[in-house]
Amino acid sequence: MTAQAAPLAVSELDSAMRRQDEGPARQIVCAFADDGHIPGLLRALSGLGYEAVDGRSGVPDGCLAAVVCGSYDPDLARSRVLKNQVRVVLADATPSFARRLAVARAGVEAIIATPVDTVELGAWLSDFETSGDRQQRLSILIVDDDELIAESYALALEAAGMDARVVTDPADALRHIAEVTPDLVLLDMHMPGASGLELAQIIRQSRQTLPLPIVFLSAERDIAAQTQARQIGGDDFIRKPVDLAHLAATVRMRAERALALRQIMERDSLTGLLNHARFKERVTLELERSRRTGAPLTVALIDIDHFKQVNDTHGHQTGDRVIQALSQCLVGGLRRTDVVARYGGEEFGLLLLDTPVAAAQTVLDRIRVRFSQIGHAGDDASFRATFSGGVAGTAKGIDSTAMIAAADAALYGAKRAGRNRIVGA
Repeated sequence: MTAQAAPLAVSELDSAMRRQDEGPARQIVCAFADDGHIPGLLRALSGLGYEAVDGRSGVPDGCLAAVVCGSYDPDLARSRVLKNQVRVVLADATPSFARRLAVARAGVEAIIATPVDTVELGAWLSDFETSGDRQQRLSILIVDDDELIAESYALALEAAGMDARVVTDPADALRHIAEVTPDLVLLDMHMPGASGLELAQIIRQSRQTLPLPIVFLSAERDIAAQTQARQIGGDDFIRKPVDLAHLAATVRMRAERALALRQIMERDSLTGLLNHARFKERVTLELERSRRTGAPLTVALIDIDHFKQVNDTHGHQTGDRVIQALSQCLVGGLRRTDVVARYGGEEFGLLLLDTPVAAAQTVLDRIRVRFSQIGHAGDDASFRATFSGGVAGTAKGIDSTAMIAAADAALYGAKRAGRNRIVGA
């Protein structure tokens, strides 16, 4: 296999596996480029786990986004039409300020340089998927001692496509935050027992809730009080009486902005996956949910076999491409509800929700076989790589640290047994 043919192996294998029982591609993405560039762009999109379609013959229903090469659309006429149908990413060679300005005026929201960085492209497309789900996914916690007024806020937010929960006792707020992990807290300034300012200070005492957006509600006209509210971490201040349309628009804007910033901070720069710290937080959170609901949960740690040899033989840039290929296999082979993270170096952490250990082993073993068949392009020749994995499930009294440690022990068991296998704790 030549170095030029290696990426095609990823695409072909991805399509073949999707025709089996892993389920359909995540979403349709259309590519627009000249004949010389369209095959490479389609391969990149397929490798990211999307159903890649040549958009020049038409944009199908249900299309998530269009990726347009700047050389194919130099005057942005095509992009102007497309942005009324789908989200658009323009891939342009070293875009200048003038070009970026023209792109902005054309209504195109994303631009990336060519040759296309698949990680950056994947991050944009993932953001488009997430933002498309936010009408249903945004969760708002309303803390106000006046239940009637709080319920009116909740109805307005729910009418705008958000989920809202009302808490009338400030002392219950932390428990509800832990249960629902809201995207924003709407907080009344004046409540008996604890004021809104005091509750905000309590929320900011924890590292886990430090980034949580807080919007204050109050008839307070005192500029000094408003300033104090912002100084302790308030993101916005809405005066009572509240215009419900303005309330919904402000809450959505603040929550979505916070989500976007959180995704940037929580993502690994090479793969676009969750980072180590955020993965451990998710394990803790999902384990707590598993205890409440009784649903099974599996944690897995996987490690690329003999990765040092890959770096020593083919160079670190090639090693990075192997890491990216595995990240794409994992994202494409698991459900969107599952969690995939780069745990460190060549190691990945996985969190399979509502999945017992035996089923998780079966899924990961299938991905292991798939990954082992991919050809990776080295400087002189193509090569293949494998990975080993360890999985652990929930047990009575186990905490997140012990659960990850059990998966790690199983991983080392897989290595001792000869590598290229999945072992249960």
